[in-house]
Amino acid sequence: MSTDLLMIEDDHRLASMVSDYLSQSGFSCRVADTGQAGLAQAQARPPALIILDLMLPDMDGYSVCRDLRTTIRTSHIPILFL
Repeated sequence: MSTDLLMIEDDHRLASMVSDYLSQSGFSCRVADTGQAGLAQAQARPPALIILDLMLPDMDGYSVCRDLRTTIRTSHIPILFL
């Protein structure tokens, strides 16, 4: 099982804190601070899990989730809303 996670979160302090905790537990966590950047990262290298913020600067988390679900490459990835 892959331990590569993607967090889409615009609050840099929160993203750093959660990423540090996940790293201590053996996970590799990439961070994107906008919905578009997160979608691009998920397409380029699909993670095992996406941690998604609801309120992003360029689009809301529901729109990001909808876009992820309608793309075959990312439709199977579990999403945890933060």
